[in-house]
Amino acid sequence: MKFSVIIPVHNAENYIREAVGSVASQRLPGDTEMEVILVENGSGDGSAAICDEYAAVNDCVKSVHMGKVSAYEARQEGVRLSSGEWIVFMDADDKVVPELISEIQAAIEKYSSKDDDIDVILYNAAELHTPDRRMFNFPFSEDMIYGPDNRQDFHRLMCSGDSLNAMWNKCIKRELALETCLSDGRRLNHGEDLLQTAAIIDKAKGIAYLDRILYLYRINEEGLTGSYHEEFLDNQARAWEAFDEFAHKWCGDKYDEIITQRKALTCTIGMKKLIYSNLPAKDIKGKINKMMVTDFYKKYALLELPDWAPEEDVFVHGLQVEQGADMRLFRSGLKHKLKSYIKARIRKNGI
Repeated sequence: MKFSVIIPVHNAENYIREAVGSVASQRLPGDTEMEVILVENGSGDGSAAICDEYAAVNDCVKSVHMGKVSAYEARQEGVRLSSGEWIVFMDADDKVVPELISEIQAAIEKYSSKDDDIDVILYNAAELHTPDRRMFNFPFSEDMIYGPDNRQDFHRLMCSGDSLNAMWNKCIKRELALETCLSDGRRLNHGEDLLQTAAIIDKAKGIAYLDRILYLYRINEEGLTGSYHEEFLDNQARAWEAFDEFAHKWCGDKYDEIITQRKALTCTIGMKKLIYSNLPAKDIKGKINKMMVTDFYKKYALLELPDWAPEEDVFVHGLQVEQGADMRLFRSGLKHKLKSYIKARIRKNGI
């Protein structure tokens, strides 16, 4: 059995050695093969050289350079180049446990003896600083294969929250990855996980669940995935438009209210990334007004948030719905800049 581990790499020089090292240290069963495909996409740091360095000394590592493309396209290229029967997705700033591949292989062999086909293995994860604490409280059983007729919990979770969105806690049969990950032409850097996971949940023949921590997720420390990007809201709007089709196919209008609330939260997240970004104040002011007149923002931004929305997002949303929202948001951004400046000076001077 052969596994392909696909890692899109963009400006990850501080993390990629840890990530690849955790894959390279896998405890593989004797008959198991593995390849690691590093898809570097337009990095401005030393990531490209590090990827080439690993490929030069390890036959199972491939380094591919795509230039400035989206994370979606980088992942697609990894799927095209893969030769494994099963594909594991990973982010360049995270790690996996040494038993990842062996645990997945054991599950595949276990469930392949049953009558139902499986083409997805879902597993749990933990944050890097709390490696023994599960990130997700999934309602799934390890003793079941979830076929098309008993996937209601998957549909509910996809519609009502983001706990299933990530690609990095799933191992997918290559045939399904070719069908789902290459089937959509959208160029997305944001919202791509929602879209790809929805397609996988929709088309999978059978899904098995491992209630074990096999993936270690790094909370964003340096803005690797959390900084402001001009295209964020447009990408998210297109992803949500596509997701609506899946949701209505699965559940009709049952989850329309919570999906609408999640779209409102998306607008708030986009605004939060902007006002608390490192952009010059004059740029932030102009971009606030530009964002507020987009169709997606006008339609959803002032609506109610999900009751599980983070406190910081609730605060920003409160500013969004007030009269004079543009100036209130701008002033909040200025206060954030001032606080960040003071903290930086204190750290620099050792006060």
